Amino acid sequence: MVVFDTDEEIMAYHGPLLFPARILEKTERAGGAGGSKVRLYRVHYDGWSSHWDEWVPESRLLKDDASARQLQKERIREFNRAFKKHKRSGTDGAGAAGEPPAADGAAPGEGGAAVANKRPRGGVVPADDSIAAEVREQLRLPQGLKLKLIEDWERVSREKALVPLPRSPSVHELLSEFVAAKAKRSSHERLYTEVCDGLRSYFNQALGAILLYKFERRQLQQLRSEKPDVPLVELYGAEHLLRLVVKLPELLAHAKLQREHMTVLVAKLMELLKFLQAHKAKYFADEYMQPDEDYLLWWASE
Repeated sequence: MVVFDTDEEIMAYHGPLLFPARILEKTERAGGAGGSKVRLYRVHYDGWSSHWDEWVPESRLLKDDASARQLQKERIREFNRAFKKHKRSGTDGAGAAGEPPAADGAAPGEGGAAVANKRPRGGVVPADDSIAAEVREQLRLPQGLKLKLIEDWERVSREKALVPLPRSPSVHELLSEFVAAKAKRSSHERLYTEVCDGLRSYFNQALGAILLYKFERRQLQQLRSEKPDVPLVELYGAEHLLRLVVKLPELLAHAKLQREHMTVLVAKLMELLKFLQAHKAKYFADEYMQPDEDYLLWWASE
């Protein structure tokens, strides 16, 4: 088993690319129902502001050796080829419909767009989207929600477990309770309602396209066959809403909102994140479910 130590120089995945980094600290958290432990490491990317420091799972780290450096070069070449292909075809590189928000080995909930806002020394990446970068800077996840995002990725991608569905409270119920909580303290209930209605619409459209990991696709198909007329926002919960929040900077960059409207929207989204952080125990699933044999046979055939 590979062991990583505090202050060790390593290579770390961020999106599809590898970057030189240093381990600042490490910890362990309870994993799945089997009592396993999830090792997490707080890393600092060389040459970058501490703004980019983050907690990552062990699966995103490699020893800094010749093979890792060679893999880094190969990943940069692959990424640049893919970016040029997307640029020629006029797509934004966010992934085709049905693709998960992050492939195995990539940062949880982050794709190439997140990496595009870095400037690694010696690396070549696409031009920065200034609107997405500005929104991302403001819409930073609280540390507790970052850990939830990582744990969610670990459970689904590594442990092959699933969020129990339908979720209760659902995204629809969560957002309704957020609006109700704000209505007690603010005269802007209509504004909060409009923001949450927009999030519901985004969620229903984005879930199947960019919010699912590959392992979850069959679960959506099964749910759709059982409840074809129920909106997805009433079937999924906080786990998938959090994935949407991570994607919002790229989505909002294409919304062509006026700056003052964007500022108000981001402010309300930040309040929603604080609400989620304060009520994590209520809205996030304690346990994930193990899929049945038929589900695992489908996965083995993919």
